[in-house]
Amino acid sequence: MEKTEYYLQNNLIPFWANRVVEKKYGGFQTNFDRNGIRTNVTEKSFLAQCRSLFTISHTVRSGYTWPNHEQALAQGIKFLFKYYQDKKYGGYYWIVNEDGSVLDDNKIIYGHAFLIYGLSEFALLTGDESVKTEAIRVFDFLQNKIKDQEYGGYFEHFNRQFEPIKARKDIGVFKSLDVHMHLMEAFTTLYELTGDEKHRLALEEINTLIINKMIHKETGTGISMFTQDWSPIANVELETVWGADRFDENGKSIDITSYGHNIELTWLYLLSQDVLKIPREKSWGKMVKIYEHTYQNGIDWINGGLFVEGEKKGSATETNKEFWQQAEGMVGFLDAYLMTDDEKYLDAFKNIHDFVFEKMINWEQGEWFALLDQKGNVIWDYMGTSWKTLYHTVRGMCEISNRLRKIIIELKNKSLDKVMA
Repeated sequence: MEKTEYYLQNNLIPFWANRVVEKKYGGFQTNFDRNGIRTNVTEKSFLAQCRSLFTISHTVRSGYTWPNHEQALAQGIKFLFKYYQDKKYGGYYWIVNEDGSVLDDNKIIYGHAFLIYGLSEFALLTGDESVKTEAIRVFDFLQNKIKDQEYGGYFEHFNRQFEPIKARKDIGVFKSLDVHMHLMEAFTTLYELTGDEKHRLALEEINTLIINKMIHKETGTGISMFTQDWSPIANVELETVWGADRFDENGKSIDITSYGHNIELTWLYLLSQDVLKIPREKSWGKMVKIYEHTYQNGIDWINGGLFVEGEKKGSATETNKEFWQQAEGMVGFLDAYLMTDDEKYLDAFKNIHDFVFEKMINWEQGEWFALLDQKGNVIWDYMGTSWKTLYHTVRGMCEISNRLRKIIIELKNKSLDKVMA
């Protein structure tokens, strides 16, 4: 625990605290090379702004120190509201330039999920009523604009006028596990903030939808993409400006599942149950297949780390190690250990943790390399982009440190009980 907390507080947080605030124009900037130097990219994605807002707020609310966090958050929200809000048609723009001029005026729900998430976390930290009001307003707006009243779930890609747009070449409207999972975490934090019945119902509804429609019943693995009526379809590269996912010409078969998304879903789902005041024991049966599949197929027991993805009923198909899967895997396996006391889950955590600390962290800077090959050689060496932000690494270390502290306390209590017996 001490090693992880020391790294978080003295290496990882300082990397971002010293860089993420855009001093010239305001807002957050997340584009940095392997040496921590700002790249020539000038854009600021809506996603990066919202993830930065969430992560700084969450870090402080988790009990860690972020230098000058009040000023960083205040200017970030000011930039977000001034330059991303579309006063005419509603919603928030997808990408602006560093000075706030709009580069992409589409309305992407992936970003809006993180907006609710970030605003809610900030309001939980500060008690700011105006930000709380905006989080609720955006939730209400989206319920009216993007919810599929016929088949359930939410549509994901719109133009400025909030008309659905074709975001992939082979099909018009589709739905994804990724976006619905992030809406789930947004609704979790919003309900934690408000305690409002409509937010509880929305959270329960999306949880049920994910379990019933988006998880393969036999293997417990996540299904990436669907038609409007929930028929699974190949996961292909989007025409919407997106991150660094890797696809071949035909996309990814419906038989391929993401180890990172699967294990991330487990701990976010269990967290949602905590907020709903549902005992975790009642939800464990819905998650155990995911843990088992990831443990059996996703862990590289020879070289360390969590593979990117693999077959639902087979082995890994991409054996590279990407940064965000490692962070989510560590959190998820610690939750599994806390639920079961099964040492195999702790072994899985240690495997990934050792790989990250030995191979993935760029110790000269404090942040993580983006992508390594199976043996831990660096493929993508940058520290940040508009899509690789502080969110997974900093949030992951906060969640890991707090779980390790809980485990140590439980072990001490068990030892004390033995002495007293």
